[in-house]
Amino acid sequence: MTDKIDPKIYPTELYLSPEKDELFQKEPWPKPFVFNEDVVNVFDNMISRSVPLYREVLACAAHWARAYYQPGTKIIDIGCSTGTFLELIGRFLQQPATLVGIDNSSPMLEKAREKLLPIQQIHQVELICDSAENCSFENSSVVIINYTLQFLPLQVRQKLLKSIYQGLVPGGLLFLSEKVKSPYPLFQETITRHYEAFKAYNGYAQTEIERKKEALENVLVPLTETEQLQMLKDSGFQQVDSLIKLHNFLSLVALK
Repeated sequence: MTDKIDPKIYPTELYLSPEKDELFQKEPWPKPFVFNEDVVNVFDNMISRSVPLYREVLACAAHWARAYYQPGTKIIDIGCSTGTFLELIGRFLQQPATLVGIDNSSPMLEKAREKLLPIQQIHQVELICDSAENCSFENSSVVIINYTLQFLPLQVRQKLLKSIYQGLVPGGLLFLSEKVKSPYPLFQETITRHYEAFKAYNGYAQTEIERKKEALENVLVPLTETEQLQMLKDSGFQQVDSLIKLHNFLSLVALK
């Protein structure tokens, strides 16, 4: 673990594509939701307007990655999408590293390759187009999986987390962000209302909000926070803590 962090350095500026998300303004809209080229072209705008504290979560992930990175190992981003986190940690990390991005959407990785070109002067960058459950996490000291596990079938999630745990070196860190649900119906109703107000504040019309919700039904299947914590512990992680939570989005850290 690195000893000191310069308090003047705080990575909040993200490299985000400017194309505005207008996919759900008129028919036909993506249904069911898939990460095709149309979605990829506006993904950076979509996720930054749809996930509360998105910038803060990535900044936090960069700090934790820098703190727990061990020289000679890998930092792996599962569901790296357009490479935003990898580009950020590439600028923030003050020593050369092997940065690995995994995504099963080839259009996503095409965007990532373009975004990550500048940091390849410092770091070794590997982009893998495959499902995460088919990949190895050997010799990794940091694994990031932000807003990705939720899209996998439930029976695959536990297997993937166990594989991550086994691949991490001792003292390695998993940084996990997920959409979760409340076990209490009244709380869930309130959370949903506030979350939809958040998206409306960010410029989405009610029709867009409803259409995207319909497109994601049975595609994004959230767990409760308790279920997510138990899944991590069942995978081998015994030191697990929550870092950030707002509405129905949660970020956790787990140590091997």
